[in-house]
Amino acid sequence: MNTTAIRFWRGIAATMAFLACSQPGRAASYEWNFSAGNLSPTLGNGVMTYADAETGTLTGFGNTGGGVPNINGEVAAYMHVPALANLGNGYHLKLNDSGPNGGGDYINQYTIIFDILSPGSINWTPFFNAAPNNGNDADWYIADDGSLGIGVLGYSSAGIIAPDTWYRVAFAADLGAGTVSYYVNGTSVHDRTGGSLIDGRFALYSNEDVEPSFLLFNEGDLSGQYTHELYVSSVAFVDRRLSPAELLVLGGPNAQGILPIPEPATVSLGLVGWLAFAGMWRRRRG
Repeated sequence: MNTTAIRFWRGIAATMAFLACSQPGRAASYEWNFSAGNLSPTLGNGVMTYADAETGTLTGFGNTGGGVPNINGEVAAYMHVPALANLGNGYHLKLNDSGPNGGGDYINQYTIIFDILSPGSINWTPFFNAAPNNGNDADWYIADDGSLGIGVLGYSSAGIIAPDTWYRVAFAADLGAGTVSYYVNGTSVHDRTGGSLIDGRFALYSNEDVEPSFLLFNEGDLSGQYTHELYVSSVAFVDRRLSPAELLVLGGPNAQGILPIPEPATVSLGLVGWLAFAGMWRRRRG
């Protein structure tokens, strides 16, 4: 084999290795958009169930229009979540394809995304509780001043959530790195950085645990009114921390749903590298 051919095949091998390293580890994705009028998933091997029978009787399904605004002028399916008053209320999610990650024994790298509308006046609204038995406060809220957050991680600025308006909100975490970010319509509104949170309060149960992965829309403090009704068009979960660029591309609420996640930019860079190499080889042969 001549020297030019050897260089060509070495270049092929190096490029393929670069492409392989450029792509992040495969992540499981899940979504529920309630288009069937029930809790069945529209993407992924996940299960959403009522935490108790009462929640099932209180939950409603429908389509936007009339009393519930459309999303960007389009009709969307929704689940109506009442203000849940009892500790047993809520919705359990079980993520059957998501094992422990981020270097811990639980799910420590993840992104949860909601397309939601809060009707009436803004008040405390829990998004999720990493304790599926609802044994403590929830782990992320709309606060009564229209901010997003939780005391341990911090809050966004006030007034970023207004009533009777559709938003896409996201919670993106790498707990081992101590990084948690909140997004509204693809824009970061708060970043927590600091010490590791691995396997702590915000870590989620995985498919190696018998428990549900987490609980939606309830919290364990009955000393005041800390739940609020919601219209939920879509809920999505990815078992890795999505980047700011990925969440920016996902943008705001959409009547068609949230996922799939666009391919990370690193893959595109890898392809650019390959095309550049191929072009160089063609030029050398010319």
